[in-house]
Amino acid sequence: MDEWPNDRLDELTRRDLLLTTATASFGAIAGCSTAFETGSKSSLRLGTLRPPITLDPISAHSIGSEQAIERLFDGLYGYGEGTDIVPKIASGEPTFEADGRTVIVELDTDARFQNDRPVTADDVVYSFTAPLEEDAPTAWRVSPFESIEAVDERTVRFSLAAPYPALDHALTHPIVPRQEREDDREAFATEPIGAGPFEVVSFSEETKATLRRWDEYWGEPTPAIDRLTLAYIEFPMTQLTSLRTNRNDAIEPVSPLIVDHVTDVSNASVKRRQGYTSFYFGFNLNQGPTTDPLVREAISYCLDLETAVADFVEPMGERQYSPLPPQVARDWSMPTDEWAALSNEQNPEKARQLFRRADEASGQLRILTSMDPKHKEFGEALAGGIRDASHGALVISKPETKFLEKFVTGSERDYSVFIGEITGSPDPDSHLYPTFHENMAGVTNGTFYREDAVMERLTSAREMDNRERRRQLYEEAITRLLEDRVCLPICSFENSFAVDESVKNVRVHPIARVNPQLAAGDEVVRVEP
Repeated sequence: MDEWPNDRLDELTRRDLLLTTATASFGAIAGCSTAFETGSKSSLRLGTLRPPITLDPISAHSIGSEQAIERLFDGLYGYGEGTDIVPKIASGEPTFEADGRTVIVELDTDARFQNDRPVTADDVVYSFTAPLEEDAPTAWRVSPFESIEAVDERTVRFSLAAPYPALDHALTHPIVPRQEREDDREAFATEPIGAGPFEVVSFSEETKATLRRWDEYWGEPTPAIDRLTLAYIEFPMTQLTSLRTNRNDAIEPVSPLIVDHVTDVSNASVKRRQGYTSFYFGFNLNQGPTTDPLVREAISYCLDLETAVADFVEPMGERQYSPLPPQVARDWSMPTDEWAALSNEQNPEKARQLFRRADEASGQLRILTSMDPKHKEFGEALAGGIRDASHGALVISKPETKFLEKFVTGSERDYSVFIGEITGSPDPDSHLYPTFHENMAGVTNGTFYREDAVMERLTSAREMDNRERRRQLYEEAITRLLEDRVCLPICSFENSFAVDESVKNVRVHPIARVNPQLAAGDEVVRVEP
């Protein structure tokens, strides 16, 4: 469905107040010349709530960064129309030996980087080993490989100590040029050289990335768009105004605050698709008051999450009761009804009693959020519920770069609770291992939970082919995570765009980083007069 009817009440609500605040802020933001730019009709300007942080695929850990990186870099394989993979830098399908423990990939002889240097097997080896050597946020994806070696300039051998059921997704990891990145990693993060269909024109951290089509791109299909601008906009209403005034050709994601108003913008429509992005409250189990299970239980009684999701997310997402998005839980036949029963209804008196029992009646709980409007809404709602339970709470909102640094420190000075975001794939491993495994603590895991039984299950599940046994292990691990209140799951959120009528052939991909999908198969996005 491309459009939504405007059937909500026009009464004054918290959303209306947020809209008013955003409108008042528009003048200051729209006046910043870096937020928007004009260009030819073959240019596409996208106003996004997700700021780009870095253009280095090794260190990237945000959707805003990954969406720009996906245009600049190709992997051995990429995603097709759905979550199936298709060859990119690889010349064809991988070859398996030794009962699937050895994976051999041949490289396309035409593949080259934007400095006209051929992509070699050495570059591939480096791209898959650097994350582990640098303890990077992408390390979890490549850690199952026992060894990676260049057989010759065009052949790479991956060796596995155990089966890796998420192998297909791991092989979409972007390939970077070894020498060019090693020469100056800091410069590479802002002016990288990739093998993808776009190259960098300019980049400003947390503000804007401007890319141009690389006309010498060796692969297919070739995008029709010759210039792509990804401009960060802080408020949803400012996004909508930029679409109405033609400052942007498209905006994403479409906030529930504005979805009913998009059709009021002449010739604009909403494109949406269920994806694999979800939100949760994560607790600091390393330091501070939330190391006490009674405090975490008290917090679980401080917010009516059903109402919060209805207010802040619907119709662009839905409530979830585990770290897995609903479609993943359904596909894996998980006991979602049982997990829903583990969630508590709001009960300020019960929360107050638990806080007293934990002897945490004084001081404030620090709730860390990014500047994302959804994060801030949930943070403020939780803080309000905690205060209703006669306990102190402070919401601390940080720009994306600082948030990504702070939520994994494990320091009680930085947070007691944080609003986490998981962007994964159809495989549960992508949602659970980087978020909760102790190997990723301080990198992508901000909970610092250390329960051996859970860690063993998360490790074992990614090292076996038996789907039913994997399902059982994930079910047991998730149940324990919920019982121990390591997190409070909130919701899943759809991938969505609002686009002007002049933008043709927009199709939303379920994998968030693939968007905006500018070329796929025989379809390419165009901007027409």
